Amino acid sequence: MKTFRKFVLFCFGVCFANALAAEATDSAPRTASELIAARTAEACLEDAKDLFLRREKFFAEAENFSENERSRQAADLAERFERHLARFPDSVAALYYFADLLHEGGENSRAETLLLRAEKQAPDLAPIQFLLAEILSERGVPEEAFPRFCKALKSAPESAENWALFGEFLLDNRARLLEKKCIATRAELDERMQAAFFRAALSAPENFNFRWRFAESFYDAETPDWNRALAAWESVGKMSAVRSREDLLAAVALHRARALAEIGRMEEADTIIRETVGFPELERSRRKVFEIIRQKRKSD
Repeated sequence: MKTFRKFVLFCFGVCFANALAAEATDSAPRTASELIAARTAEACLEDAKDLFLRREKFFAEAENFSENERSRQAADLAERFERHLARFPDSVAALYYFADLLHEGGENSRAETLLLRAEKQAPDLAPIQFLLAEILSERGVPEEAFPRFCKALKSAPESAENWALFGEFLLDNRARLLEKKCIATRAELDERMQAAFFRAALSAPENFNFRWRFAESFYDAETPDWNRALAAWESVGKMSAVRSREDLLAAVALHRARALAEIGRMEEADTIIRETVGFPELERSRRKVFEIIRQKRKSD
């Protein structure tokens, strides 16, 4: 999430600065009111850029500060945001950046209020929708977060972090989302959850973590498609990050054996189990797969 947040903030900062600059220089003001509006936009832009740079500097250096110094600088930055918003109450960038600062400090109630103000000004801006969805989810109202996640994903740049975040959100909140009829059935929810993890893996095909998480998502489904699970684990097993480590190769082998057992290919599953190098941390998983094979053979 942190990586995604940095990416969002950078993109948002660039886009916002460009939008304000375009607004300020789009055409020469012809009337006194247009001149005042242009100068106000320029002042807002300069002040917002200064706040953005101060905020980035604070987060870059925060880990090196003492707790007191970090609190002092955070309070100073918050005061600067408040002064900016007193002058420019509709400054979307400042509303977002200040909300993000407050969220990082655990002040979600204030952050949510600022984001709702920003949402009125820019309802289609993905960073606002993502952060608001995250805060609403943390507050325990995923039914309000769900449409904002969906809206943000439609307009945000393709990103593995986006989709992985959405997949975890669906998984963590599935009971409430089903109860509130955000998604009609568990089967549909599982399909959307796995589709999100698949999009994450597809967006970053060389990233081991996203590929692994997609393969794991079959265990999170109520009715797993074990043939697809087998294909997913076989794909993970071909990655260089896995092939260079015997423990990961052994773990993938156990997952493959589990999928093979579930689809009735007992002999192949049994062979993989017996030929896989043993690791103490994998012994519980090995015993579980052996038990699945035993139960399957017993029921046949």
